[in-house]
Amino acid sequence: MFVVPPPRSRFVSLLLIGAVSFVLCGCVYLRLLEFKKQLSHFDEHFTMPATEDIGLQCLHPLLLADDLRWLGAAPKTIVKRDGGEDWVIRWIKENAPGVKEDAVYDMEIDVRFVDGRLVEARVPVRYLAYVSRDLFMSMLRSTGTAKVSKGDHHADAQTQTPPAAVLPNLSKVKAMLGEPTRKETTPDRIIHFYRYRLDSAEPAAKPIEVSFAFEPNSGELRKFTARLPRGTLNYDFVPAAPIPVPTNTGS
Repeated sequence: MFVVPPPRSRFVSLLLIGAVSFVLCGCVYLRLLEFKKQLSHFDEHFTMPATEDIGLQCLHPLLLADDLRWLGAAPKTIVKRDGGEDWVIRWIKENAPGVKEDAVYDMEIDVRFVDGRLVEARVPVRYLAYVSRDLFMSMLRSTGTAKVSKGDHHADAQTQTPPAAVLPNLSKVKAMLGEPTRKETTPDRIIHFYRYRLDSAEPAAKPIEVSFAFEPNSGELRKFTARLPRGTLNYDFVPAAPIPVPTNTGS
């Protein structure tokens, strides 16, 4: 027979659940801050082998599988293997009303865990036609020095464009991701928004939205924003500082 607990007992139970949730979220946040510190010393903690796709290998694994779930990256599939597991994380693009596209513009990433910690993440090779490996690495490095606002869950990064890298412009972003889910136009910006829902059976799966802000005349990319279930990442692109030319001081 089911017995409804008295109000005081229910209050204590809810208080305990809240306290446990707070502690768990705090642990995740501390690991994310530590991961951010690792990104600020990129070469000490990560490597990107020169493979066909974009692969990031963690030399000192830190993040747990549940950390990715907390961020909103639940797996579509999990393959168990000795010592760990492989995930395929897939986001399905939501088109604007009435828009149909022949190509599939869903996003996908493969991640690998060993002993419960993230050791590798891989992005499909097709994205290298639009985003260079150097630019991708530069964005990761700038995440390590991003200014974090814990109150509104924002992280703002200044990403220097590598001298040899070319930012994807408006036409290249459309070739990579298709038609945007929605658009906004201001006197100084054209903004394309892309919304995706997580392809996962997990009940906590939530959508994400990414946006690209372009110069209206040239179509050059100026800002990239990723709105995740637990926070927002902003990347402002700035030209890399010119390499000083040595001067001849000899007589």
